[in-house]
Amino acid sequence: MDVPSKSYISKTRIGVLAVSAMGMAALAITPSYAAIAQNFGLSNTSVQMLTSLPNLFMMLAGIIIGKLTTTKINLKTLTIWAIILICLGGFMPLVYNTSFAFLLICSCLVGLGQGSCTNLSQVLISQMLPKAERQSTMGLTTTFTNIGGIVFIMGGGQLAAQSSWVNNYWIYLFSFLVLLVVLLLVPMHPKDVSDHDDNEADDGGIQLNKYVWYSAGWGFGVMLLNNVLNNNISLFITEEHMGSTAQAALTSTISLIGGMLCGLIVGVIGKRFKNSTIFIAYLVYGLSYLLIGYVHTLLFAFIGSFFVGAAMSIAMGQFPYLLSISVNKSTMSMALGIFVAVYSVGGVVSPFVVNPLTSLLSGVGMNVFTVSGFLALILGVIVLLGRYQQNLVRHAEGK
Repeated sequence: MDVPSKSYISKTRIGVLAVSAMGMAALAITPSYAAIAQNFGLSNTSVQMLTSLPNLFMMLAGIIIGKLTTTKINLKTLTIWAIILICLGGFMPLVYNTSFAFLLICSCLVGLGQGSCTNLSQVLISQMLPKAERQSTMGLTTTFTNIGGIVFIMGGGQLAAQSSWVNNYWIYLFSFLVLLVVLLLVPMHPKDVSDHDDNEADDGGIQLNKYVWYSAGWGFGVMLLNNVLNNNISLFITEEHMGSTAQAALTSTISLIGGMLCGLIVGVIGKRFKNSTIFIAYLVYGLSYLLIGYVHTLLFAFIGSFFVGAAMSIAMGQFPYLLSISVNKSTMSMALGIFVAVYSVGGVVSPFVVNPLTSLLSGVGMNVFTVSGFLALILGVIVLLGRYQQNLVRHAEGK
């Protein structure tokens, strides 16, 4: 067997990490929410469908890609088509933009492509890179996802500010750039990267185990908590008179920066705390939200937002790796598909879980962030005492 060269591994890593930069493509239009709402005479809730509906299509993409990657369809071909969907959904509003329903359809195409890329980036890593490279590369996917988010959100906002909200859609040229990178760097026929640690019997087909469902459930909890910041921070800062609307909007970018920087060391964190990284993520969520909820200053809102992004990076950099060591190669893509589908539901239902809890506890002086902080700590204690990660790692080592 030919050992893959360092050049091959480096090029492939760059290619698959570029795919993960599409992980927040649906958020590109958020800077133009107010202008779109005004243009079509919509409520804030209605215009937010431009990003909530894509979440549903991300769920669908997780299952579809999980199934397609078990067929003989080439992984690079699937990835190219996923990015093309994002490009189509992003470019079509530049041609026709007088119907809000059409904008929704385009957003759904972006969501379908984004969900596919989220799944495929992990599958590409698990099948195209040696085992020694996987954990660190899976950790870096969160950095590239956040870099992509910064490009889409800040770049889209700047383009819209130059003229009108329609110009916001030109930021999807970034998707076209990623498409070119994938075409050039991701191999159509990858080399054999298996080693003696990878030689487990793999002819049993798809074999989902309990750790796939446990991981999906804890991923659901992470996304439920993560969307608390996206849904509430701007309103919270404005209502508490902590800063201006522009400063409130900046917190989302600070969260992305936290995720981007933490993603650089997720692989190190995973190796150092191989039995407790998911607990650490929940702990950081809890402390960050309590900081925001109890210390009512803009500075601590920024600090809390930074560490919320870091918590997301730790969790989402580790879950795919944990899945990759808990199942055989034939099952990996379906396991990721289930994981993406379930954790996407967490993002969708977040306000329907957290807001009623906040209303229930508002009488004792709690707000949405303090409620979420205590919820995160409770979930963290459960994940630790339940020994989810320790048992998964022990299962993987005993395979």
